[in-house]
Amino acid sequence: MICLDRDGHCGLGVAASKLLAAKMSVNKTLRIALGHLHRLLRPFAKTGRILRDGHLIGSNQRIHGPDYPHHITADWAAPFRQQRIEQMLGAKARHSLDDLRAMHADVKSLAADSLLPWLQRAKSEHPLAAAAQAALKDFDGTMHADKPAPAIYWVWLRQLTQGMLADELGPVYERSLASRQYRDAIAAALGRDDAWWCDDKATPAPETCAVQADAAFTRALDELQALAGKDVAAWRWGSLHQARSEHRPFSRVKLLARFFELRTPTGGDSFTVNVSRVNYNADTTTKERYLNEHGPSLRALYDLGDLRQSKVMHSSGQSGLPWSNHYRDFVAPWARVDYVPLWPQGQATQALIIRPER
Repeated sequence: MICLDRDGHCGLGVAASKLLAAKMSVNKTLRIALGHLHRLLRPFAKTGRILRDGHLIGSNQRIHGPDYPHHITADWAAPFRQQRIEQMLGAKARHSLDDLRAMHADVKSLAADSLLPWLQRAKSEHPLAAAAQAALKDFDGTMHADKPAPAIYWVWLRQLTQGMLADELGPVYERSLASRQYRDAIAAALGRDDAWWCDDKATPAPETCAVQADAAFTRALDELQALAGKDVAAWRWGSLHQARSEHRPFSRVKLLARFFELRTPTGGDSFTVNVSRVNYNADTTTKERYLNEHGPSLRALYDLGDLRQSKVMHSSGQSGLPWSNHYRDFVAPWARVDYVPLWPQGQATQALIIRPER
């Protein structure tokens, strides 16, 4: 729980519940909850609060330093979203609601910084290689929905990950894609120029990391050409990376999915403040990859000085009935990072009266 006391004496902090249940991961897939074991329960007085000066960021990253004595979880997210938020908060002394809205909408991915040089140096004899490199020339990791560069980057990264890891991991590789993308492992191997991980064990000749990056670039161009045609300038990240509000069960029925499922093109990626997790797995029904199936279902801006200025937005609509006009009316404004007032503005035009049964 993120908290701030009324008089500001303790600053901002995270408070654990009365008992902190420890978890651990076994073989990356089996999670064993050990909270019922007394020796692993931490009383509140011992877990206490983790304080920050001025602000506290909750983006699923590690919330404590290396000297914190208690195990909370092994499932922390990478810190890129936290780092980007800190960059934006540090850009000025005071922030308005408009500034916070811009943070909600931010699609700059710091996770791309160490990987992009490998892509921008990649060579290929593919007929679309020159146009693709031209699209990447000024790309800085900002994952705009209406640009080709983010699509090239993410398709290349998937192909590179498969080329570097699938031979070593075998069937575990495909099974694990539902829960991880191996970005940190790839960045670390490239950072070391690790010949063992970069070598394809299925071929007699040794492959270097540069060879793998080049080959992944060629395969990515083949994939994108098949998906989006030969005009690189017309490729759009948002066309691949669609936010899908899945309907159960009708998303699994091709003839019915378009009537029940909600979709919209989105930017961002797994590491942007406007988070939109990139799914490497092929959808079981449509066979699509790169769908955005994990993002902010609710956005909210609270003005504690004037609550009437507070705004919210969620990702689908006000109604759960597909035949209602309000089933999907929030999809487009959610994708634009727009909002509706949390509190009614002006005079009420309708009233809901609830009377107890007599």
